Order: sequence, then structure tokens, then C-alpha cells
Amino acid sequence: MPLPTTEQNFLRAVNPPPHEQCVARGNEFCARSGMSAAQFGEEIQREFGRGGRSTILVYLRGGYREHGAGNDTRWMDARVWDFCNRNWPKPREHGHAQTMLATRGYREIRRCFEEAVEGGINSLIYGPPSAEKSFVLENLIAERRAAGEAGALYVYCDPGISPLALLSRIAREAEVWVARAWTRERYINALLAAFDARPFPPALVFDEAQHLPVETLEIIRALHDRTRRKNRPGCGIILAGSHNLFRNFMHPAARPRLEQWLSRLPNRIQLEGMSREEVIEIAARAWGNGTKAKFTPAQEEKLLEACEVEDLYASDAEGRQSAPRKYYSARRLLHKVRQQKHANLGRVLAGGKKEVA
Repeated sequence: MPLPTTEQNFLRAVNPPPHEQCVARGNEFCARSGMSAAQFGEEIQREFGRGGRSTILVYLRGGYREHGAGNDTRWMDARVWDFCNRNWPKPREHGHAQTMLATRGYREIRRCFEEAVEGGINSLIYGPPSAEKSFVLENLIAERRAAGEAGALYVYCDPGISPLALLSRIAREAEVWVARAWTRERYINALLAAFDARPFPPALVFDEAQHLPVETLEIIRALHDRTRRKNRPGCGIILAGSHNLFRNFMHPAARPRLEQWLSRLPNRIQLEGMSREEVIEIAARAWGNGTKAKFTPAQEEKLLEACEVEDLYASDAEGRQSAPRKYYSARRLLHKVRQQKHANLGRVLAGGKKEVA
């Protein structure tokens, strides 16, 4: 039966591509926007008057022809294609790289990051708050994006995050648009197919990884193992978190289930914060106008006091809690430097010494 004139005019105006491409577009729209199939159906019905929840659910699952449309899917294709094009989500903006201090911890994190990106090597990085794990890793990824390189993905792990939610975040970061109704295995297969299409699979950085249960860690290990090929490494994995991250791996109840993981973690880095010498050296360069500033002993102590933090949960090599340690925080030093610059106290004083407020 020929379509009514108004529908024919709409079809000519939209000119949708083949049915399968329209179905894929609708699924990608839902994945990008976070809209469920039911919500998508409600929006289609609100705009066009037909095609509610049940119809759209069937459509997005690829069964619209068998549902009664026969071979003529053009009217629904046009509605889906037109709605998606007019309401397509704006690209997510990524943060810009910020200044990072060239501390020993920074150099260790950068080494692990580069090994993950270039060689598919896995690392476990743990330590106290203010040890700059998140800050450095996020900015290393931002540096690569600014240079037009997309070889690493950053995934934040909330407490209690489910395996499906974690896979959804990985897919979103990788721009692999999977319908929300898909199963865990279909997520994994979609990611593997996307990573196989790249010259090298991306490194995956999981921040606050102490929140991940064994089941989810095993899914991450599978992504590493299943992306390995004869002529290239698998996804390099970085697990970053608190001291509890390492303790979780070494705990007697969990360790037997994580032995395969431990055999794939050549880098196990406990960050210990900045040393006294690093604080003075970096601050002297930050305060100087092309030359290093000179601080009095009293100024040095004031600066160190502003950056000092106590790590109450330090671990030994077996993951057992050791005696508390004091360390100096790069985050606090950066804050101090910014305060000084904001107050315009970086000028050279008589005798080449600097003010330290």
C-alpha cells in the first residue's frame, strides 16, 4: 500500500539510509545520550504520534520487519534517523593538561603509563591521598589527547560499581556505542572488536581501583588477555588506588583467586610522596625568574610545614600495614606555588632571596 502524501514528503525530505544503518544509529543515540529504549520510544511518539515503547524496543533489537512491518521500514527509519540527527548529543569535552611537578612519584607513574601505552605492560600503583595518582594519570592522558593521540582511556571506579557499569564506562571512553540493554559478554565482544580494529589496543587506566571486587578485576584481566596477539601486546592496564588496593591483592582470602593477576603485574609501585629535597628544589625553581630562588632556613621550614602530610596506612612488601610515615604532598606544594604567584610574591628581593609567605 502506498504511503500517504505527507509521509512520502517526509521520506523525501529526510532520505534515510538503509534500515540496518538506521537501527545502528538509534542504538548509538541511546548509548551516547544515556536514554533508555523506552524513553527513546516516548520521545518518538511525542514528536510523531506513533511508534511507542514496545515498537521502538523491537526496532532497536533489529526485529521490526518480523514484527509486522514487512519489508517497508521506511517510515520508522525516517523518524528514527531524523530524530537522532536533530537531537544528537554534543561531543564530551575533555579537560586540558595542567602543570605537573617532576617529582620521583611523577616519574614512576609516567614510566608505568608509557609502558602500558607502548608495551601493554600492567602496573599496580597505590599510595596515600595527595600522592598525585589521579592528577598525574588524568593529565598524562590529557597530554596525549592534546597531541592528537588516543592511546589511553581513563575510567573512574565508584564504590560498588557493577561489572556492567564499568564496561559501559570503558565503552563510553573508547567511543564504542553499545545499547544499554546489552549483556556483559556483548559489551566485551564489542570492545574486543573495536580494539582489534586499532593498530594497537589502548591502555586502560582504572582510578580508585580498590573499589573493584575480584569478579570485576577478572573481567579487566580478560580484556588484557583477549586483546593480545602474536604481533602485538594486549591492553596495558594500570590499577591505581589507595593502600587498600595492594592489601586486597595480598589478602589471604583473595590472593588465590588473584594469582593470575599478580603474575601479570610486573610493576607494583607504592608512592611515598615528595622528599624534602624535592620540595625545596621545585619551590626554588617555581619562585625564581629564570634562576633558582634562595630560601632562608626559616623559609624552608615554613614551606615544608605547609606541604607535610602523615600517611597512616603505609604498607610493607606483603601488604601489611607498617608504621605511619610523613611525606610531602605535591598537591599542597602546587597550591602554595599558585598562592604565591597570585599574590605576586615571585619577585627577586635584595640578595637574590625570595619571599615565602
